[in-house]
Amino acid sequence: MIKAKTLLFLIFLAVIALVLSSLLLKIEYKDVVIVGGKTFLVKTADTDDERMLGLSGTKKLSTREGMFFVFSRDARHSFWMKDMLFSIDIIWIDKNFEIVHIERDVNPETFPKVFGGEVESRYVLEILSGQAEQLNLKIGDSVTFIKK
Repeated sequence: MIKAKTLLFLIFLAVIALVLSSLLLKIEYKDVVIVGGKTFLVKTADTDDERMLGLSGTKKLSTREGMFFVFSRDARHSFWMKDMLFSIDIIWIDKNFEIVHIERDVNPETFPKVFGGEVESRYVLEILSGQAEQLNLKIGDSVTFIKK
C-alpha cells in the first residue's frame, strides 16, 4: 500500500508536470488574419528580433495558424527559409491590406534563396504550404488583420 504522503507527493508531481508541459506547448497565436474567407490565428512579428526569427525552428504549423510580419514602412521585404522545418506560402501585403505578391510552396531546401525582394509591401503573412492555392488567393485580394 502507498502511504498517503507518498500518494499526495506523486499527485503533486503529476500536476506540476501537466502545468509545465502545457506551458511549454502553448503557442502564442493571439492575433487574427482573415484572407480568402478563412480565419488564421497568427503570431505577430513586429520587432526586429521577432521578424528575424520568424517561424525558424517551429516544428509544425496547422492549417489554421500562421505568422504575420508587421513592418514600420513600405519596402522590399525579403524572406528566406533558414532553419525552417516545413514548406510555407508567403504572402506580401501592402499598406491598404491588399495582396501584392504570393510565393507558393516555398520549401526549406530553397535556402539560401531569397523571396519577395521585387515588390514593396508593409506586411507579410506566412501560412502552411498549400493554403494560398486552396483559398485561390491572388494579387489584389483583401486581407483583414485584427490585433488582440
